[in-house]
Order: sequence, then C-alpha cells, then structure tokens
Amino acid sequence: MANELRIGFIGAGAVNFGGAEGPWDHASRLERLPGLHLVGVADVDVAAAERKLRERAGPMYEGTRVFGSFAEMLERCDLDAVWIGLPPCAHGAADNGRDVELRCAEAGVHLFIEKPLSACPPAEVRKVADALARSDVIVSVGYMFRYSKAVERMAELLAEGGARPTAFLARYACAYSQIRKPAWWDLRRSGGPIVEQATHFADLARCLVGEVDLASLRAVAVPEAAPCAQLADSPVLPDGRKCRLAVEEPCRGPVATTAVWRYRGGAIGSLTHGALLHGKKYECEVEVWADGLRLVLQEPYGACRLSIRLPGSEETTVEAFAADDPYLAEDAAFVEAVRGADPSRIRSPYADAVKTHELTWAIRAESSRSQGGFGAGYCPYS
Repeated sequence: MANELRIGFIGAGAVNFGGAEGPWDHASRLERLPGLHLVGVADVDVAAAERKLRERAGPMYEGTRVFGSFAEMLERCDLDAVWIGLPPCAHGAADNGRDVELRCAEAGVHLFIEKPLSACPPAEVRKVADALARSDVIVSVGYMFRYSKAVERMAELLAEGGARPTAFLARYACAYSQIRKPAWWDLRRSGGPIVEQATHFADLARCLVGEVDLASLRAVAVPEAAPCAQLADSPVLPDGRKCRLAVEEPCRGPVATTAVWRYRGGAIGSLTHGALLHGKKYECEVEVWADGLRLVLQEPYGACRLSIRLPGSEETTVEAFAADDPYLAEDAAFVEAVRGADPSRIRSPYADAVKTHELTWAIRAESSRSQGGFGAGYCPYS
C-alpha cells in the first residue's frame, strides 16, 4: 500500500493491547486507521505478547513478529514509528536499559509515548528531552484529553469573551478494586498515583489555565499507614496477598492527595486524587471558573459531558460528548504528523509534557513531606 507506515509496539500490556481496567488501548484505534502495518511487538514476556497477537485479527497484523527486547526489534525491523507502552520505571531515562526513547530516536524512529514520561525525577527526564530536541523524530505523549472535543469546547468558551481563568478545580476518584498490579502501588515503579494517573488532570490544569508557580505549591496526602486508609476491597494476588501489601511499606503510594497552587498569571488551582472507590467506575470532574463563567467537565473517561454557565446568565446548559474518542484522535494525529512530517499536529510534544511531569513530581515531593506521623518512611525517588 502506498504511504504504508511500518509500526511497532514496545510493550504488550494493557496500554497497547487493552486490559481489565478500561478500553483505553492503542491497538483497537490503530486498527481503524488505514495504511498501518504492525511489523513487530517487543516485550520481555514473549509468550504473553504472542497470546495478545492471537486475540487480534485484521490486515494490520499480517506477519507481525514478536521480540524479547526493543533493541532486537529495532535491529531487525525497518520501522517508521513505535508506540511505547511500558511501566514508568522501564523508560524515560538516559541510562542504559531505560534509554528506550533515545535508542529509538537514534534509529530515526518516530515516537508515541504513553504517560507518564517516567518514574524518574524531572532532572533525569530533562536529559531525555534535551536529546530528543536535537533529533529529527516526531514525538507525541499520550495526554489524550488535549484531543477531547469537550476540552476543545472549554478552551473555545474561555477564548470567546476573552475570559481569563481565575480558578481550576480537579477531582479524580479512582476505583482501585481491579488494580491488581503491585507496581501501580509502588512509588519506585509507577512514580505514585499523582505521577502515574492524576497526571492527566495536572496536564489539563496547564492546558486550560497556564503554567504553575511551583514555588507556591502545597500538598498533603493520606498514606497507606493512616487509620483512615485501610481499604476494604483491595485486589488479591494469586498467592493470597493483598496487592498493595505486596509492596514494602515505605514505598506504598498514598490513598489520597490534595494539592493547591497559584498560577504564574495569578489564578489559583487545586487537584484532589483518591484511590478509594470500589468496582471499576471512576468519578472525575474538572472545573474552570472565570468572570461570569463556570465550566464543569464530568466523566471525561466515559459518558463525557460539559456543564456551562455563561456570563450574564443564571442558567446552566449541558453539552454531551459521549461519542467522542480522544484516544483515536491522538493516534490519528500522530499518524498524520509522521506521514506529513508535520509536528504541528501534535498537541502534547515531549518538551511540553516535561512541564506536566514537573508539576506532578512537585505534588508528590511536597505531599511526601506531609506524611510524617503515620510511619510513611523513606522511599527512593521520593
């Protein structure tokens, strides 16, 4: 096929192929885009990757090969682009072994990188950013809400009357019952719930309002050792242990975090994240206030809707966006950017995503200082 792109997956887990936590994968979106050939999948668990491929069908998968390392795939496949869907601790650094992005860029392979950028501190991630900036590859980071029609509508309404945002409020209530990955609860491996999960809302905080004055930021957290943090529905591992208890206590992520800050432009912001709900369904909201204007983004992961109260009115209207698929939109934008050698299509380039990583890391660092008295202890990279 003319203009066919030869693509690869680095990581054969839920991010690229889907899983129990939600329909948030790339494979099902890329299958809907023409002219893509998945030539290779790299994963240390070759058998698992082969099982994932057997579950898929369609022309995109004809002749797909599985490799035990991304380096082998880069050496043996002629690739145009890769989707990196690895645990945060396995990439996003300049050292050997976690230098996935740098090795791909050296090979001239364009990069779609799932969030978060890494489980490493910002200073390490900036080394990657500097090296990628010197390369010719197009890089997109998976902050899919930047492609959401509801978020586009929020930005449009803020711009229409020249309204300057005054307050940003975000609440992210995660359902933890199905998170059977000890790594997610481990600060060393995931970066923690703010860095790994609430990062989407930290990114919206910047996207909709502007840059945060990190010196103004204050945060508190409820650590796993606190009396109010004894979770009743923790998932159980095959060996019978509760998932989060498989992580040594000093490195277990907090069950709730609240942060407040001031923007450089004078507005104020807040973010509260909790891993406290049972079942699978999350409850999430983002609000932006300005003079006469209140925007409330509700259920952005599913039955997305936007409540709008405009200046000069006491009525609230609701616009529905349930049919929107920002995951498809971000993948399509990256594919077209690579095809047209046009990085302007990318709404979350690596250099910008570093700023979101810095914000989430600042929240993690500040909140970790608030956990004393509950035996939170010390964890590397905290």
